[in-house]
Amino acid sequence: MYDNNKNLALCGVAGAVLYAVSDWFLYFGIEIDSADMIALCRVEEWRLMASMWVGVFGSFGLLLGFISLYRLVKSSFGKKWSCIMIFPILAAGGILYCHFVLGVYNPLTYQSAIKSNVSENQIIGMLEYASGYLMPLTLAIVICGYMAEIIVIVGILSGKFGLKKRFLLFMYMGFACVVLLLFFGSKVFGLAGLKGGRESLFEITFFLPAFFSWKEKSKNQDLIGDGK
Repeated sequence: MYDNNKNLALCGVAGAVLYAVSDWFLYFGIEIDSADMIALCRVEEWRLMASMWVGVFGSFGLLLGFISLYRLVKSSFGKKWSCIMIFPILAAGGILYCHFVLGVYNPLTYQSAIKSNVSENQIIGMLEYASGYLMPLTLAIVICGYMAEIIVIVGILSGKFGLKKRFLLFMYMGFACVVLLLFFGSKVFGLAGLKGGRESLFEITFFLPAFFSWKEKSKNQDLIGDGK
């Protein structure tokens, strides 16, 4: 059981990496901090389709990772508290929704409108109008997703996950190093858009604690089995 859950956590890590790759298909070569709100809408169609399919597999990996985290919360805190994991699990589907609607569907809508001779100003107006309705749902998805981070922090600090508190420091320092590498890669080598994948890579921190916690539980079980 421990090894199975450990593998599911690894799938979550892989899903986060795949989502970063899907983001780079959208953002690579684009200055994402630009004031041009439709810069992302000018991405080539093949990149949009590639991002879409990578995002599908990434979402499947995230879902498996959240299942591993749910089982860890259930075994550590009890069935009553495991119910809170429904929010992060729902977020896995929400992340896929956001990626498709905001990352893929909006650019395709823009490009179709341009081919139909709709003015760019009209398109911007339509996208702004649509985003007004999508923003509350997007915020709800973000909040649900990052509840997983709170759960992870509480699980480690309370000792319920069987990991030392310094694990959090090492994990966040590791992520900070990755962000710095992306920043320098973007600035030094002129690889614009690399920063676009950092939020997806941050989702790795949802599942790394689950992986190492299940690994520790498996190790302890083996020691018990050996009579040590």
